[in-house]
Formats: sequence, structure tokens, C-alpha cells
Amino acid sequence: MPGFNTDSNSRIRRRRLAGGAFSILVLLTATPAMAAVSGSGFTVVPSSHDVRPEANPVSSNQLALARFNTGHRSEAVRQWQTQAEGGDAAAQFTLGVLYNRGDSGVARDMIEAARWYRKAAEQGHTVAQYNLGILHATGSGVPHDAAAAIEWWRLAAMQGHAEAQFNLGLLYAEGTGVSPNPAEAVKWWSLAAEQGLAAAQFNLGLMYMKGEGIDENQDEAVRLWRMSADQGFIQAVSLLKALSLD
Repeated sequence: MPGFNTDSNSRIRRRRLAGGAFSILVLLTATPAMAAVSGSGFTVVPSSHDVRPEANPVSSNQLALARFNTGHRSEAVRQWQTQAEGGDAAAQFTLGVLYNRGDSGVARDMIEAARWYRKAAEQGHTVAQYNLGILHATGSGVPHDAAAAIEWWRLAAMQGHAEAQFNLGLLYAEGTGVSPNPAEAVKWWSLAAEQGLAAAQFNLGLMYMKGEGIDENQDEAVRLWRMSADQGFIQAVSLLKALSLD
């Protein structure tokens, strides 16, 4: 069996320490849109995609974005409103963001945020799908609905959204809203880890260490934790230090 130490007693001691990480190393978040809240030792990760208008707007939004960035925000909002009502998914997402955070003369209104996110999500807008999942998971602007959150995250995850992939892994690992399935957790965390998401690298390392959902491989666990730690992820840094592997 692969291992990072050939001494069996040392390996067992380190496995116990890593197992303890499931219950003691938890990252709590307080951002408006956060990843699925974990009650176990799996770490969670905040979203960084809900705090700005469309980053890569389609051509129909370029003028509005230019107005927004040059301080003509009320004009930009009016233009986005017109475009959104005409079915433009990027503008719908942007309105969702503005209502979500309350910005540019738009009062914070989570019901309106959810409405616009949904319109964009139904057209396949990836981040709108992710954010709508967050709202269903937290019951903000829409009824709390774990099944709906999972389905929106799944759609976003299938389009490569790393945080959505991470959330699905968390839910399958914990059995929240779905039957526990360690192999599915490994699948989604692997995809997010490949995109460089430090929290996914950390949790995937825990799965390799315990041999849950995948064959035990302590060398791979340590490799993943080091990748996570190299990004400054505090849980990985702390665990490597506890295992005398820093």
C-alpha cells in the first residue's frame, strides 16, 4: 500500500491526525453567497463570483459596462434593465448581482435577485446557476430547497464551475440532500482540484488519506495538501505542520 512513511507506527499516528482533521479543521464563511455550509470537518469555500457585474460581457453589454465603470451607474442600470427584459442572459445576471448586493441605486432585494438569476440560469448562464443554487441552499429570496440547490449546482458543475463542483462533492461526502456517496464526492472534488481550487485539493487529500471513495494513497494525499498549502490554504498548512511534513 502506498504511504508517505515506511514505519507503520508513524503511519498510523499520522493517519489518526489526518482523520482528526475531519472534525477540527473547518473554514467558516460569512460572505453573502457562500458554499454549502458544512457541519463536518470538511472545509467549505466562499464564492468569489457574486460581487461584480458580468466580467466578460457579450457585445450588447459592453456600452453598459463602460458606463458603469466610468461612474454613470444609473444609466448603466437602466440599460441593463432594458436588455434583461429583452432576454439578454448576461444583463439578467448582472441585475441579479446588483439586487443581490444592493448597489448603484438598486436597493437590495433578494427576491428580485433570485428572479433575475433564474432567468439567466434557465438560459445556461453558469454563474447564475451557481448563485441560484446558493439562494436555494440558504433560503434567501426563494424557499429553502436543497434539491433545487443541488440541481442548479450540478448544471453549473457540468459547465466547469469549480465552486459548484466543490459544493456537490461536499454534499455527497456528508450525505446532505443526497445519499452519501464518497465516490461521487471524489469525482467532483477531483474536477475542482484540477482547476486549482485549494479547498477541493485539501478535501480530496482527506479522501485519499482515509481511502474513502478511492483507493488509499497517502503519497497522493500529501501531494494534494502541499498543492493546497502552496496557495496559502490555512487548513492544509496547519495539517502538514501537525504531521511534521511542512
